[in-house]
Amino acid sequence: MKQIAFALLAGTLALASSCKKEDLGPRPTDLDRSTVTATPAEGSILLNWRIPENVSYQYVRVTYTHPETKQLVTKLASSYSDSLRVDNLLARYGEIQFTLQPFTKQGAEGTAIQISATAKAKPRVEQITPSKLSITDANVFVSHPEATEGPKAGLVDEDDNSFYHENWHAPLAPMPHYIVYKLPKAVKNFSFYMKGRNNAGRLNPEEMDIYVSDSFDGTFDPEANKAVLAKELTGLPTGQAAAYNSPNIRLDKAYNYVWFKIKKVYNDRLFAAIATLHVSELSISIYDPETGKTTNE
Repeated sequence: MKQIAFALLAGTLALASSCKKEDLGPRPTDLDRSTVTATPAEGSILLNWRIPENVSYQYVRVTYTHPETKQLVTKLASSYSDSLRVDNLLARYGEIQFTLQPFTKQGAEGTAIQISATAKAKPRVEQITPSKLSITDANVFVSHPEATEGPKAGLVDEDDNSFYHENWHAPLAPMPHYIVYKLPKAVKNFSFYMKGRNNAGRLNPEEMDIYVSDSFDGTFDPEANKAVLAKELTGLPTGQAAAYNSPNIRLDKAYNYVWFKIKKVYNDRLFAAIATLHVSELSISIYDPETGKTTNE
């Protein structure tokens, strides 16, 4: 009797299960496997497919196992979508298998399709913090000072109403002219801020080369001082009291001196006038999402 009762129960369950499946309605339209692609991007993978004609599914379910947490992740794309981007992936995760499967509103399942891809590495994230260096006029060296006005202290005195003026009396020296700063410490990464004179004529530098060196012998000769070219700058602003923030200058080692080689002045004058010239050290922290570590420069 027990065997007969068990058989009857099993049959009833099978029939109920069969009726339940039938209640879900017909299977949905399948995706065409040949149209399914997985395109790697930085920190993500873009899944694409072609929407079938006479589509009958409600959504496409995308599932994958997260390589780090080992948890099953599920994402849904509507019947109107032909793509889904999976974000927050890392290249070090390696190849990830995705399963795409259409479903009707009632829950009927279509054919599951698998496709694999590896995300590209996420870019490193940099945070750059400038800190203005304190430089006194005793550590400023100029190649062509003017004796009657505009001392070199005007470059670093924190006053935009004062200025440094190059020699404007005959005989005038041809370009290039130089301004050299001895930094309070050796610096590897830096930027500078320059502002033109805010009164009288515009005598802004238009073209400059930036050099760095370990030492300075007072000759204003880059080669003799083994100065290294760090940046060439053209098209600098020439307006009255024009302000200029330089690009970040990043070097392979730290240096004690920064050279400003003035190659051209507005209107091809043979002397420059500058209200302010500040140098800032750059503190750079770099976060690598692939390793989860931060390094400092």
